[in-house]
Amino acid sequence: MFKLFNKYKRLEKTERKILNRTFFWLIYAFILVRFIPLRWFSSILGEFNKEIEVELSKVDIKIIKVQQKNIRRLKRFLPWQIKCFEEAITAKKVLETYNIKSTLFLGVAKESGKGLKAHAWLKFGDNFVAGEKGHKQYVVTGFYS
Repeated sequence: MFKLFNKYKRLEKTERKILNRTFFWLIYAFILVRFIPLRWFSSILGEFNKEIEVELSKVDIKIIKVQQKNIRRLKRFLPWQIKCFEEAITAKKVLETYNIKSTLFLGVAKESGKGLKAHAWLKFGDNFVAGEKGHKQYVVTGFYS
């Protein structure tokens, strides 16, 4: 336990700040996704079916890399499994605090004999922030910018 705390203290100030925000938003997204219908909280995700073009500076790209790293860190230590939608919401909301625009995609795919399965991923331009793995097998049903 002390090892983790010492690692946390050694983090750069901005990285620690992003980690704190990521932790807060993961908990918030967990509650939203598991207990509240999407139609009730979809307004906080942005405008529906409006994709935006983004040009990022080197600082923005560094923040995105730190965000990705922090989500991976927290996924290992949280006592619940983080779903792709929770991860995408978290990344989107943390990046919004740094005025970095992104698009959250929602998709579905048909599973043989089991029905539909869903996936969410977050992109800025052609680059992924969260949920890249396996996104090609899903048909986009909507997106939020």
